[in-house]
Amino acid sequence: MSVDKYIILSFAVIYAAIMLAVKDILVKYLASLYSVSFMLLYTSFQLEGKLHQVHVYAIRTAGFLFLGYTFLENSKLIRMLRKLESKAYKDSLTGVYNRKFLEEVFKLEIEKYKKFRKSFCILFLDLNNFKMVNDTYGHIEGDKLLQKVAQIIKSSVRKDDFVIRYGGDEFVIVTDIEPNYILKLVERLNNDIRLKYNDIEISVSIGSACYPTDGKDLDTLLKTADMRMYRIKKMQKDLLEPNKRE
Repeated sequence: MSVDKYIILSFAVIYAAIMLAVKDILVKYLASLYSVSFMLLYTSFQLEGKLHQVHVYAIRTAGFLFLGYTFLENSKLIRMLRKLESKAYKDSLTGVYNRKFLEEVFKLEIEKYKKFRKSFCILFLDLNNFKMVNDTYGHIEGDKLLQKVAQIIKSSVRKDDFVIRYGGDEFVIVTDIEPNYILKLVERLNNDIRLKYNDIEISVSIGSACYPTDGKDLDTLLKTADMRMYRIKKMQKDLLEPNKRE
């Protein structure tokens, strides 16, 4: 068992002990009435993206109190995650995951949803004016820009999020739904990906789609996120264009 697992287990046992101190009087009373076992506490602590669980329980029977735990691993999810660590899923230019990886991580997220009912979202990112950099300064400079943007995205997301280069200047982020997190992430990316390449201004347009609300298969989610991204891109372009005089 790793150090992290020992830490989470320690917290679980401490939590159980506190709950025992609070509720033990009630349990004693119930046990005196029925003289049978009672489960005082059953709680779950999760670790490493919900791939591990600690179940802590307490039982009183015949005047004795027992405290125990079980440490569970979702072996199927762990096998899937380890498979995704393969170098075959890395984009050679940027170091983030590649398009092939997206299909596999979608399977992983579906499996997690089945186990834990935890929804997830796909963010679709497209760079604005990237083609101008390629056309003006060449593909080598364009590649350097993509590498820089990939690092900005990686530094902006959580360690449990997945960053994927979908193709060209398009990136995808797969993330669990957390209150306010996605809005803050989009705001942070919009602020951080504001680069000036000589006289060319680089920014990003972002669309999102969430499982299962916006779709239950990868193609539908990608199309929805892509459509919303282009809607945002058009709005940004309209705002930047000077007002036309009649």
